[in-house]
Amino acid sequence: MYRLSAEETAAALKTFGLDRPSGSGFAFRDDTSSTRYDWHAHDYHQLIYATDSAIQIESRNACHLLPPGGAAWIPAHASHRTLLAGRGGASLFLAPNGASCAGGEVRSLSTSPVMREMILHALRWPWGEAERDPVARSFFQTFALMCDEWLRRDPPFGFPKARHAGICRAMDYAFANLATASQSGASTAAAMSERSFRRRFTEETGVSWQAWIAQTRILSAMAMLAEGRRVTEIAADVGYASLSAFAQAFTRSTGERPGDYRRRLLGRTSDDGRDA
Repeated sequence: MYRLSAEETAAALKTFGLDRPSGSGFAFRDDTSSTRYDWHAHDYHQLIYATDSAIQIESRNACHLLPPGGAAWIPAHASHRTLLAGRGGASLFLAPNGASCAGGEVRSLSTSPVMREMILHALRWPWGEAERDPVARSFFQTFALMCDEWLRRDPPFGFPKARHAGICRAMDYAFANLATASQSGASTAAAMSERSFRRRFTEETGVSWQAWIAQTRILSAMAMLAEGRRVTEIAADVGYASLSAFAQAFTRSTGERPGDYRRRLLGRTSDDGRDA
């Protein structure tokens, strides 16, 4: 793992063209491998997409794990740091005035087929070329408007951070025991009564324990599916009593059935017998 210093990160942003925003936007393919960028912010809105390996994005209030095929929105001027676990990340950088509802925090987004195709299509227009092409200018303006729609549609999708030591212990307990994690077990790990735990968890994270554990299970399942594991095994490992319940929850959160998601990431066009 190569960790860039603050100075090295600033130099990289300058190389990418992020220190001089102009035009409606441009695309960038980050081919660095196993690299962590230090805390930084830029004047562009960014839609980052994990193409071939997982990406972790940390903001001041949350941690977002993007499995291959996952995406996140980073608004202009939002402080964050990024870890590319392997190789492969694509970003669209959009003019600060291009998306009207883009303020606020870093957010993970569910990725639709349209979003994925538009991101990959945009890679033909890197910084310096997009501004000279009227088709590119129109494309990025349209993409910014669609980001507005996606941001309004999707609920926040990530791992809220906590500062309270007990809540942090409860989260560690849940990550280590996804198949069996319960609210009573989490409150025990936090050394709190269940009533106090429920109240403090919501105060710390902005969501209930039930919403947090459901989201954590789906995000963990996405990472497991990207590794090629069987859907039935994953359903049990992340705490679902039945395959149908897991499939419904996964589809509701991502817009895609778990088997379809797995086949797409692994480049398979038909059932290979491992989905069940």
